[in-house]
Amino acid sequence: MKLTATELGWSTRRHSILNSVSLEVEPGKVLGLVGPNGSGKSTLLRLLSGILKPTSGHVFLKNRPLAELSRREVAQRIAFVEQQADTSERITVRDAVELGRTPWLSLRHPWGDADDALVAQALKDVGMDHFADRQWATLSGGERQRTHIARALVQKPGLLLLDEPTNHLDVHHQLSILALVSKLTVTTVVAIHDLNQAMDCDSVGVLDQGNLVAIGPPEEVLSVERLRDTFGVGVTHLTDPHDGRRIMRFHS
Repeated sequence: MKLTATELGWSTRRHSILNSVSLEVEPGKVLGLVGPNGSGKSTLLRLLSGILKPTSGHVFLKNRPLAELSRREVAQRIAFVEQQADTSERITVRDAVELGRTPWLSLRHPWGDADDALVAQALKDVGMDHFADRQWATLSGGERQRTHIARALVQKPGLLLLDEPTNHLDVHHQLSILALVSKLTVTTVVAIHDLNQAMDCDSVGVLDQGNLVAIGPPEEVLSVERLRDTFGVGVTHLTDPHDGRRIMRFHS
């Protein structure tokens, strides 16, 4: 599903949070969003999801304005995993993941074996299949994050939005979740804290003080000059001798 944003902006109490952001993500591609804390990454994701209404500009899915879609249509097309999403309800891990199927259910299309299969596969994909009957309140932050990602997967969206999905995860699960996302045939926009992880995206957008200051291939966007100007750090580019992957070493 193609995603387009034109001159997207959002402000509150006369304070501008996001300024005239325009971007385009082709179907099945992954756009990574990076930037300092408070640069507008989460706000941009919430605008792309339809949770926030833009002060200016528009969002399009397959060239159709997001604003014209019903809430059900939006839920069938977009899955959003936020940094902090919690519940006080007494539910199990399986219950939480099953909620992702809600937009697709109706009197004509009740829950069936196919839905059970999707839930089981999603739990397995994020390594939570052995936790399916665990109560939500007993989960760690990382386990909750993986459950949220499983819920998004069973939603079968055309657009997947992830706000720092590896937050709270140990290194093993960080790598497994990012590998899973890279294999999906869904258009993805992901806010990433780790700049080396951003190198694996198809393209990267750099936000700074609410402005999209650069967007393009990671190796071009995450340049020495850009990292110094935006993040205030120096960087040395290295090559991993095992797989030839380009990695960055940061210094003051």
